[in-house]
Amino acid sequence: MADGIGQIVDRLAGQEFVGDVCRLLDEHLERGDTAYLAAFGAALHARYGSGEGDAEHRYLFDRVLWDIVTTPGRANIAHALRLGLATRLRSGQPVRRAAAVLAAEHAVADLAVLFTPGRPYEDAPDELRACLIHELVLRGAPVAEQPEVVDWAARSPFWAGHPLAWLPWSLAPLEGRPELPRYHRGGAAYGVRYGLPEGDRLPSGGDPAAAPPARRSAAGPGLIAAVERWAGRFNGRVESAVHLADRPVGPAALHPLLASLPLDCLAGSAAPGHLVVVTGSPGEAWSRLFGAASTGGGRDDTWWYGAYGRLAAWRSLAALSGAPEGAPAAEVARRAEECAWYGFEAATDWFNGYAMDLGILTLTPDRRRLALLAATDYDGG
Repeated sequence: MADGIGQIVDRLAGQEFVGDVCRLLDEHLERGDTAYLAAFGAALHARYGSGEGDAEHRYLFDRVLWDIVTTPGRANIAHALRLGLATRLRSGQPVRRAAAVLAAEHAVADLAVLFTPGRPYEDAPDELRACLIHELVLRGAPVAEQPEVVDWAARSPFWAGHPLAWLPWSLAPLEGRPELPRYHRGGAAYGVRYGLPEGDRLPSGGDPAAAPPARRSAAGPGLIAAVERWAGRFNGRVESAVHLADRPVGPAALHPLLASLPLDCLAGSAAPGHLVVVTGSPGEAWSRLFGAASTGGGRDDTWWYGAYGRLAAWRSLAALSGAPEGAPAAEVARRAEECAWYGFEAATDWFNGYAMDLGILTLTPDRRRLALLAATDYDGG
C-alpha cells in the first residue's frame, strides 16, 4: 500500500486537477478503509507539507483529515491525531474545533482513551482534553462517569488551573439542550438564535416621570464575555452598562427608564415604538449568550466553539445577574433565577438590523440594579 500511495503522491507535483485522486479516496472511505486515508495524508504531508503554498495539496490534506475525524471509531481518533488534528485543522481555533468535532462524531467511551497515559494518545494536547470535557457535557454525555476522564482531571496540574475547570460537569437546568453545530463530510451546519425571546411585550412609551433617577455603576469584567470578539469586527459593536435606580423599577417604568439613560445603542429612538422590550427568562438569555459566544459573530474560523462558548455565556450570565466574581455556577444559576429578564431591540442606527443583533437586560430581585448587554455584527463590511 505504501509504495502505491507514494507513487500517487509523487505524481501530484504540479498536477492541477485532483478529481481522480478524490474518487480513489472516496472509494476507500466507502469501504471503511480509513487506514488508507491516514497513510495517504501522512505521505502527502511528508512530501508537500500541509499544502500551505498549493491549493490542491491543501485541499486534499484537509479533505483526508476531515473524512477521518468525522468517521466514528477509536482507530480514526488515533489516525486524526497523528495527522495533526489539533494543529493543522483549518481554523483560527484548531484545538477547540477538533474537540467539538470529536465530541459530535465519536462515542464518549472511545474518546475516554484520550485521557489515558500511553500511545497513541499521550501526545494529544492537554488543551484538547480540557475542551473535550465540556464539548461532551454540552451534548449530554456522562463525562463524570468516565474514570479515565475523572482520573486525568484529578492528577492534571494543567486542569487544576484551567478556566474551564470552573464549569459544572453536567448541564444546569437553565442550559436546556444547547443548539450545537452538526458536522458532516462537507463541513458544518448550524443555526444561531438572535433577536427577542418569545415573551410578553411591555407597553411602549410611558410617563417619563415614572422613571426613577439612576446612577451608573461599575460593570463586572465578565459582562461582555459572550460578545467581546464581536467588537471591531466589520460593523460589530458592543455596549454594556449597569445602573442603580433610586427605587424599584416596575415593568411600567422600564421603557421611560431606558429612554433616560445615556446609552449609545438607544440613541435616536425618538418614537416610543422604536424601542421594544419583552419578558424573558434566564434560560432564554443563556441560550442566546451561548450562541453569540460559540458560533456567532463571524465565520467558523473565528468561532470560540462549545467549551469556551459555554464559559463565556456563564460569565455574562453571572455579570448580568449581579453574582460576585468567581462565584460557583450553582450560585450564579440561583441568582439568575431570582432576576427579572428581558430582551430588547431598537430601531436605531447603532444596530445593524441584520441577523446578529442581541439585546438583554436584567433587574436584580430588589428591582433596583439594571444590567444591560447589547451587541450587533454584520459581515457586509
